[in-house]
Amino acid sequence: MKYKIKFSVWLLIGGLIIYSSCATIFRGTQQSVNFSSDPPGAEVFVMGQSTGRVTPCDVKVKRKVHKNIYKNNQQYEQIYELKKDGYHDFLTKDYGNFNYGSFYLWVWDIGTYGIGTVIDIVNGAFRVYSGRIYGQLVSKGGNPDNYTVKSNNEKSNLNEKPNYSAQNSPAEIFDVDKNIPVAPKKNPYRFALVIGNEDYSSFQKDLNSEMNVAFAVNDASVFKEYCVKTLGIPEENVTLLLNAKAMEMNRAIKKINLLAKNSAGKAEIIFYYAGHGFPDEVSKEPYLMPVDVSGAELDFAIKLNELYRQLTEYPAQKITVFLDACFSGGARNQGLLAARGVKIKPKEDPLNNGKMIVFAASSGDQSSLPYKEKKHGIFTYFLLKKFMDTKGQMTYKELSDYLAEQVGLKSVMINNKEQNPQTNVSSEAKDVWTIWSFK
Repeated sequence: MKYKIKFSVWLLIGGLIIYSSCATIFRGTQQSVNFSSDPPGAEVFVMGQSTGRVTPCDVKVKRKVHKNIYKNNQQYEQIYELKKDGYHDFLTKDYGNFNYGSFYLWVWDIGTYGIGTVIDIVNGAFRVYSGRIYGQLVSKGGNPDNYTVKSNNEKSNLNEKPNYSAQNSPAEIFDVDKNIPVAPKKNPYRFALVIGNEDYSSFQKDLNSEMNVAFAVNDASVFKEYCVKTLGIPEENVTLLLNAKAMEMNRAIKKINLLAKNSAGKAEIIFYYAGHGFPDEVSKEPYLMPVDVSGAELDFAIKLNELYRQLTEYPAQKITVFLDACFSGGARNQGLLAARGVKIKPKEDPLNNGKMIVFAASSGDQSSLPYKEKKHGIFTYFLLKKFMDTKGQMTYKELSDYLAEQVGLKSVMINNKEQNPQTNVSSEAKDVWTIWSFK
């Protein structure tokens, strides 16, 4: 009898140790990271070790990283490298931020007298890294002076051969793409659909690479990180589409429509799009363009008014739309109508339904332009910059004023062209939108 009691006690203790570490169970001691590159086919290295995978791919990385394992890394700092014959090595670092997690994880851990919390911290289960790494590889035949030189040793061992990063300036490495502010809590009723359509030429053989939308993939990927980290949107509440086809875009829009329907009016929806817009030449109706749809096939494109209808079909707390696209036929590089020298001023209908606000990158027949030095669209760069500087603690009016001033000025300074963002507000939100915030 005595031995049975002892066995039961040890069994209970073992069960507490195993099952009390809630973050370890639900998040695991590893995290999946998506790696992609342009061009693809680069071998992925994590902390100096080959993963045996080539881009694009998903790789599991350890959440717990000890100090000084590779290139004088800091604790919880991953070092990733992408290597491809004929190209300079791409190197980037990623620090695992402490994620306070869902409330129930902490309640579970505390309910086990703190045993779970200790185990989770020791295992690194509360650390969260970027979900996606993108590298723009630089040909060895190119001019390395145009790119950032990063020493293999951050303590400047000048005897070692440097790596050339795909970033164009040191500010990019530590600017809006890095050190993203982390919100202290999550909002379970906040949902986001984020789309970056950059590569049209791979899906439409009659287009050349000049028709692509430079940096749209990076725009969407980094905006998604801000959604999760700064805006407090749970990872599972964010849908990210890169180089999305028509079916994928329609499916994702329908999904967010159903999420609003089933949230009993408590949903906050964020929609972000970077890519080509396109105007119907007859009706002037604006469309969002999937990568597999041409200007001659607008029946398969996403009509902007239909998107707005689906976003506002069911009651929601607020709907926020960011459009880094233009609808005149122009674009960051060369628009879909540029080959014919055509530019159309798109039709602008009032927003009549729902509590919706639309932050658009440009006005009228203007183009939405790039900020090449920062590897972003100029509108998206300053959008992210404001999120970073304020840690998301700002009103919609403050964001609107900031974008109008910064994009308007910098576009002339950088691109020698006017680009004036506009803020469109629905009739239901016109009296309250100025005090809305991203908290």
